[in-house]
Amino acid sequence: MLPKKKDKIRFNLSPSSLNTYFQSPLLFYLKYIAKVPDDTKVPVCYGLSGNIVHNCLEKYANKEITKDEAYLLLISEWGKKNLEYHKDIKGTPLNKQDYLLALIEGLKIVDKHENHICEETIQFSLIENNEMEIGIKGIIDLQAIHKPTNKKVIIDYKTSNSINQSKDFERQALFYNYLIHKEKGILPEKTIFHYLKLNTPKEYSFSHLDLQAFEEELLAIAEQILEYGTNIENYPIGDIDDTFNSKRNACEQELQRRTGCSNTRNFVQMRF
Repeated sequence: MLPKKKDKIRFNLSPSSLNTYFQSPLLFYLKYIAKVPDDTKVPVCYGLSGNIVHNCLEKYANKEITKDEAYLLLISEWGKKNLEYHKDIKGTPLNKQDYLLALIEGLKIVDKHENHICEETIQFSLIENNEMEIGIKGIIDLQAIHKPTNKKVIIDYKTSNSINQSKDFERQALFYNYLIHKEKGILPEKTIFHYLKLNTPKEYSFSHLDLQAFEEELLAIAEQILEYGTNIENYPIGDIDDTFNSKRNACEQELQRRTGCSNTRNFVQMRF
């Protein structure tokens, strides 16, 4: 009897997984390759509240609900998700009124656009070997035509309290443009991250050369992951001291195994 063929490990490079890889290849390994369970409690209120706002805006853009129904849906989901009890990083519940105001801003943005395509998932294969198969995947909040200018745009809703100035969000915007170009052969005029609670947009524009360079970067990262394989020791530790690292214990155990140091701050001091 022939031995059973070992299944390949399959995962995707997405905006979030790619940013995880840049932050900590070790955390990327634990999360997407080894798929170890969560071991550390992290704040969930931000994700839950953001998803509620996104869901309300998607249903409104698809003409499934009216504005008034969108407000009622947010209030209803807020209760169902127990957001009165989930604490933020300061130890207090989020303010529901802030998210109702954010929803109002989001509804205004939807109204300024037409031909809405909401929450489209674009996914395709990138590279594989005998052990792993790596794909590309992204979910885009909104693709639409801006009514005043008749331009094709990508819109991403943000419910954070500050504008992200790091490369993470620029990489996310570039990722969305790459997906749409590969899938549809078009390059949107603009990608706009709307910070709904701040009523502030942040715009990005990319060229075909930008997309070509990004594709080369994605391939280089994927090839590096294939080279690292399934051996945890090949993955650099990176930054594991993150409030939202739900696998912190596993990270620190690997850190201690490698260095004898279980404290991430001491580890950073040792490195420099």
